[in-house]
Amino acid sequence: MVNNDNDKFVSLLADNTFKYMFKDYRDFFKKAIKSTINVDISEYELYNNEINSGNKARDYRLDILLKKDNDFIIIEMNKNADKRTLLKARKYLYAKAQDGGLVEGEDFKKMHTILINFNNSKYKNDKEAISVGYDLINEKYNDVIDDIKVYDIYLESLENVRYNGSNEKETYLAMFRAESFEKMRNIANTNKEALKVVDELERLGLDDKFGVAYDNEAMQKRMINTARNWGYDDGKEAGAKAKEIEIANNLLKNGISIDLVSESTGLSVEELKELKKEV
Repeated sequence: MVNNDNDKFVSLLADNTFKYMFKDYRDFFKKAIKSTINVDISEYELYNNEINSGNKARDYRLDILLKKDNDFIIIEMNKNADKRTLLKARKYLYAKAQDGGLVEGEDFKKMHTILINFNNSKYKNDKEAISVGYDLINEKYNDVIDDIKVYDIYLESLENVRYNGSNEKETYLAMFRAESFEKMRNIANTNKEALKVVDELERLGLDDKFGVAYDNEAMQKRMINTARNWGYDDGKEAGAKAKEIEIANNLLKNGISIDLVSESTGLSVEELKELKKEV
């Protein structure tokens, strides 16, 4: 799929993998989050997930949505943690926080909303920082708005990590960026919980149904990135162009001439020549 050592490798950075594993391996994620940013998700219910295995609601905008009473935690896996991706996550946070609470009769219940970003990048202001927390501040009165909190976890800050009995946090986070099961097992070392995660990922790698979803996600992201490289920044516009690019790419791989592909998809000959270079 995406790995030179093992063509059945599935990465924890992929949305499909992240959502699937979160349901059955909550302790792994709970410990990673608790030890990194001191947020305890153990009492939160998995309220929303795109895979939607028995959840109460579906929302195709979010990766993970957790709920406890009136409080929500949004968790996003950002394999490509660019400004556009992080802004989109903030918009989801503000949209959820905009409710302002729940009303029962005339009672208003205060609501707290947290966004946790797993970013496959380094913090621009401190390349060694593993996590950064943000408060929202009312600039006029210099008051902290404690209803909303943002945490960014920077996965690329973890290099050459191997479990040694006392670095569980670093071990769990480093596993997200492993590029093969061999490297993932080397990071996990003797940590039993981490090794269980690797076992399940290896099983998923042999699951044809999951493999199709995994490959489709990777292809879709490549096509969207190509569309954005061509200057289609608007979300809907980039998505529509990505569909055209995906169709064109499949036709080109099957030996259809550039002229005929251009006629069939509406993409220009110049765009198709660029596509052959990029994809």
